[in-house]
Amino acid sequence: MALWGRSAPIRVMSLALLVGCASQEKKDARVVRDVHITGNDELSSRDIKKKILTEETGWWPFATKQYFDPVTWQSDLKRIERLYAAKGFYQAEIVKDQVVPDPPDDVQLEVQVREGKPTHVGKMEVEGLPPADRAEVIKGLPLAPGVVFREEDWAATKRQLADRLRNRGYAKASVDGRALVDVKTQRADLTLFVESGRRYTFGGIEVDSTPGGRVPANVVTEQVRLEVKEGHTFSDVVLNEAQRRLFGLGVFATIRVTAGEPDETTARIPVRVIVREGQFHTLRLGAGARADAIRNEFRGIAEWTNRDFLGGLRRLIIRGEAGWAFLPSVLAVARDDVDQAPRSGPIARLRFEFEQPRFLGRPSLRERTTLEGDRTMEQTYNALSARAMVGVIWQVWSTLAVFPSYRIEADYLNGAPVNSAATAPLTLGCQTTTDHCFVWLSYVDPLITWDRRDNAFEPRRGTYISLSLQQGGGPLGGDFNYVRVLPDVRGYHSFGDEGEVTVAARLRFGELWTFSGNPDDSAVVTRFYAGGGISMRGFADRRLAPLLQVPPPPGVQIDQVTVPVGGNGMIDGSLELRYSLTPTLRAAAFVDFGQVRRGRLLLGDIPHVLWAVGVGIRWLTPVGPIRVDLARRLPFGDLPPLLAVDAAGAIVQVPYVANDSCFGLFGSNVTTPVPDTMCAFHVAIGEAF
Repeated sequence: MALWGRSAPIRVMSLALLVGCASQEKKDARVVRDVHITGNDELSSRDIKKKILTEETGWWPFATKQYFDPVTWQSDLKRIERLYAAKGFYQAEIVKDQVVPDPPDDVQLEVQVREGKPTHVGKMEVEGLPPADRAEVIKGLPLAPGVVFREEDWAATKRQLADRLRNRGYAKASVDGRALVDVKTQRADLTLFVESGRRYTFGGIEVDSTPGGRVPANVVTEQVRLEVKEGHTFSDVVLNEAQRRLFGLGVFATIRVTAGEPDETTARIPVRVIVREGQFHTLRLGAGARADAIRNEFRGIAEWTNRDFLGGLRRLIIRGEAGWAFLPSVLAVARDDVDQAPRSGPIARLRFEFEQPRFLGRPSLRERTTLEGDRTMEQTYNALSARAMVGVIWQVWSTLAVFPSYRIEADYLNGAPVNSAATAPLTLGCQTTTDHCFVWLSYVDPLITWDRRDNAFEPRRGTYISLSLQQGGGPLGGDFNYVRVLPDVRGYHSFGDEGEVTVAARLRFGELWTFSGNPDDSAVVTRFYAGGGISMRGFADRRLAPLLQVPPPPGVQIDQVTVPVGGNGMIDGSLELRYSLTPTLRAAAFVDFGQVRRGRLLLGDIPHVLWAVGVGIRWLTPVGPIRVDLARRLPFGDLPPLLAVDAAGAIVQVPYVANDSCFGLFGSNVTTPVPDTMCAFHVAIGEAF
């Protein structure tokens, strides 16, 4: 302690001198304003700049200054050449670099690259593969004769070959390689050396669980045993599938399913499972918001979960939501703009969900029961609803589930004033001459989902396919007899060094058949609607649907207002490009299309779908992406049909022209009964799909 006391002043003085020198050096250093790269056709300037240490100072105010370091810059020039070599351009070289003064104290850096020609794979030999497996394991590898030799593909080829062998039982397989690159001829001859070892099968299951925990080891074992069959060929894919099944239980904070030490006498590998329990009781609080041209809403959310309700890992979830909706907007309601027919009111939902695992003693079956009540506000109606459901989930695989269920639903609908009994089936889905009615639905609702996405909330890779099949009425009772089908297909693929670019696509096609053949004999709550932040974004929420002219509320100065009444045939889809600007900020560009028909959607309707293009921004947060999208419709396709009541009281279709403005700007301001403009904006939490 005494020694430190005597030397402390000297150390403090030395530290002060070092800080002072460093500050002076930084003060004297020049600021990098731009790094300009030319001659780079195969690699983008952005990709090159991501691999070097020298950075350019941002153009925005208060951007952190990036200072020029000559030593670092010389190293960066070598890094650029090395980057090109890794991409297969072994002849690439820096032919010119300049540090250009940018008065008073800044510099601009200029680099000229000569890329040369890429190196291609000449021949690729694989030695040591088991003859019976050779054809299957070498099919579709990243590298093959004739393709550009990239180091990342070389590493991926060795890795994938080893993985494929492990998934065929060769648990100790290893792959090494030799690459002979001739820079002059731009040719790479490759040799892969395989040590496959013997083929193994699965042995027993060893469980390491939380000491004194609430989850019995046999529950873990039987979930793993759904995938891992003793005596079957060893595979890493099977181990990963077993691990996903355990995650699906929702009670473990840590899960690892790995291969144990092989038994060479029996050629069997035990499976080692390590699990640690998480919290069995959780309370989550949050908030949500949604905004577009015809609806703003805000809500608070609370969810309580008991993952061991009454023991046996039974799950009980109670979720409540409460908020306020403004139609068409907060501003219109605040100003009491009667020409926009503003209204607002409370919205709420309360849901109870109970799940019984190991239904009928089968670990792959779960029984689920839900009770739900809500109050909603739509343009066409306000609704008080109660729903009940009972069903069984068959988890075929961790990614494939079959969920047959029976549902009953009661809806009290309070709609816009009607001027004829003929409009009631359209606005409310029931026969009445008043502005309200009661709808009773009873139906079976089998649902099949195949979900191979890497992330359900912000997917970047994988596919999602679902098929909903509803059949209501008939022997089940209820007010409506119908069949409703809705398939939904989505795909995601990311590319780039860090997966910064994602291409996402979706297609939905829905049909509703009434037993009577009359399209109006369907409940308004079962019909299809498109438009909104998670559908065709060229329209506001539910506005891509057949529309009906109805009298406005008292005091409104316009003759009629239009409300969506839904249709029995629908198609919509999207193609979206998402690009990571920063780790937490993504930009998007998209093309959407869609159409909803009053009756069935026929093949001849496909060429007449409506289209929209748009851009958006996503801010990635712990609660999901906060998304803002702006879309503009394209001037082709059939407009949503507009229906009205003629003098004889019959429903007829009324021709009209579209409002060709964008939020009331730049258009011809034509007079039209449908006020929807060619542009729409959407604010929401979560990706569109």
